[in-house]
Amino acid sequence: MNKAVKTPSLWSRLSPYLKGFHLFFLIAIIFSIISSVITVIGPDKLKEITDTITKGMAATIDIDKIASISLSLAILYGLGALISYSANFIVTTMIQHFSERIRNAIAEKINRVALQYFDSHEQGDTLSRVSNDVDLMTQSFNQSLVTMVSSIVLLIGSIFMMFKTDWHLAVTANVSVFAGFALSSIIMIKSQPLFKQQQKVSGYVEEVYSGHNVVIFYNARHQDKTTFDQINHDLYNSMWESQFFSGIMMPLMQFIGNFGYVMVCVVGAVLTIDGKITIGTIVAFMSYVRIFTQPIGQMAQAGFYADLYNSQFIEEVA
Repeated sequence: MNKAVKTPSLWSRLSPYLKGFHLFFLIAIIFSIISSVITVIGPDKLKEITDTITKGMAATIDIDKIASISLSLAILYGLGALISYSANFIVTTMIQHFSERIRNAIAEKINRVALQYFDSHEQGDTLSRVSNDVDLMTQSFNQSLVTMVSSIVLLIGSIFMMFKTDWHLAVTANVSVFAGFALSSIIMIKSQPLFKQQQKVSGYVEEVYSGHNVVIFYNARHQDKTTFDQINHDLYNSMWESQFFSGIMMPLMQFIGNFGYVMVCVVGAVLTIDGKITIGTIVAFMSYVRIFTQPIGQMAQAGFYADLYNSQFIEEVA
């Protein structure tokens, strides 16, 4: 009875190329978490400022209190921006060193693989792995590693703060945003195979151009042109459809965010008239909706780029 072979995880395959970076990666994650927490705290300070101004309109506005809250908020945002920049700097530097190691590993692997490998693989496919695939992987990791951590913290933190502030508006914001995100997720799932098809033409073109003399010698120009026309036609269709789907993602996400704003304002106005919440709560929730929709889009984009990367690349390099 044959036992199923357990496929090693992507992280275990990449682990040899990440030696020496684990501490820096941990620091970047910690910085990212701190920056996200600061971002979530900000709207609560805005709520205090708005409520202080609203109460003061009937008598005297407490300028000292507003100045104190504003100063603390400015310090928080400045510290958050500095920490976020440090996290991005660390990750970018780490990813570029990682990319350098991968390219060196590919060069060493090419020099020791059997000739049978080159007979069974297009030359353009090999060249594409050294250039296009490494760039794609670098882009994927650069947009996925710390972004996923900060997005998760922002998402959980914003949901917690929304329910802590007012559960009525929290339910309104969550339902409206998640309904729109469900629609965008369906679109992304449908569009991912279209982006993968675009990589097929690269290997073929590089193969034909690098072996141009062989094509001429065997008088295969007409055959290669026919094959290229078919691949190019398929590429046109996949490019058009993929760009169409990717083009509507940003307007869709903006619509989701604006729809959340509208719902919060409408429900918030009703609750304010009934005396259940203050105007500062509505102001805070408008910021929470922006913070809430941002990580959802970031996680979707990061997961999208990660799915584009073919794990077979790591298997052949390792």
